[in-house]
Amino acid sequence: MPRRCQLLLLLLSTGCAVRGPQTWRLGNALILTPPGVKSPDASQAVFVAAAPHWRGACEPPDNAVTFRKRAKRIRVKVDRDVLGKRPVGWLADWTAAAEAQGCLPQGTGLEFAMRILDSVPLNPAEAYRLLHSSSVVKGYTDLGLETRLQVVTPIYRDGADPNAPITQIGPTTGTDYSLWVTVQMPESAQYGVETAWYRFAPRADHNGATIVLISAERRIGNQTQQAPAPIANPFQFAPSAAFYRLYYKADLADNSVTEIMIAAPTRAELDRRTELLRTDLSLCSQSDPELCMVIPRRVAVNPFQAVTVNGAEVRVPVNATIRSAIAQGHGPRNAEAVLAQLAVWKPFAGKLKPVEFDRSKPDILNLTLLGGESISWVGYHK
Repeated sequence: MPRRCQLLLLLLSTGCAVRGPQTWRLGNALILTPPGVKSPDASQAVFVAAAPHWRGACEPPDNAVTFRKRAKRIRVKVDRDVLGKRPVGWLADWTAAAEAQGCLPQGTGLEFAMRILDSVPLNPAEAYRLLHSSSVVKGYTDLGLETRLQVVTPIYRDGADPNAPITQIGPTTGTDYSLWVTVQMPESAQYGVETAWYRFAPRADHNGATIVLISAERRIGNQTQQAPAPIANPFQFAPSAAFYRLYYKADLADNSVTEIMIAAPTRAELDRRTELLRTDLSLCSQSDPELCMVIPRRVAVNPFQAVTVNGAEVRVPVNATIRSAIAQGHGPRNAEAVLAQLAVWKPFAGKLKPVEFDRSKPDILNLTLLGGESISWVGYHK
């Protein structure tokens, strides 16, 4: 095979004969056709990946993804129809298991999962479903490089008891992707609130991430000021921590929810520790930097996704859409007003690629965000 075709196979994966447009294209039913794929009807794709230690034992039991070993590489075939029938979070779980067995290089499981998803036309909501086993129903939310954590901490009056009884917990509301709990403190104890933001930065060894402070501000009465550091950092994990999960423990007795941050050196170990906590919550009755951190009930930890809107980072709720990103990016209340000027870019193979869409329809506004997208509407005037 000519070397030019080999390179194309490695990068795009659909063969050397025909190369599709190098843009994302939005079609019916919010199906996004990825760069390099000609038709939204393409149900299969093939690409080649480096996997010198691949073994047949790592292959999934059905034909959603099949493999053929060639020296130190594998030929990967993806069947979109079979893939769509797999359960919630299956792809992330399976690639994590393949990584744990040594079939994939350490720290590349998620990257490999994204390469599979980006090889065939899919609705991003379906891609999210296959990639995230997290939900309020299952009891946890997975955290990654596109996640931003908001930590809201009460500021107490001098001499006030920080353990003063909470006057009210609730109401509690939520969906499969978010949970909101209202907590009321005695006015005599609390006189302000601190909001800190954290991000996940890639580790130097390219295996997972570390948690890094972005900013902290304190609001007391009507006054808001930046703080050099938060009152307390609830994420003091051991140096080996690389993968993270926000676990929700419900207490039906008082209608409350306790948040627990679980950490592990690998994704497979994170899954194992999560199951241990499911069966025996006493393992994390107190914070343990090697395993988990119990978030005080008076502190709220809220996960968001980071996207770019008109050149600035905007933090949107998990499973948000372009419509909601426009609203949170100080766009018009009627998002349809910017359709004529709207530009959307979506990550592909480590780079942003433009999304083509029909500007006469609002479909693009309902597209699910996976994190890392760029949205702009330069030239719009209210």
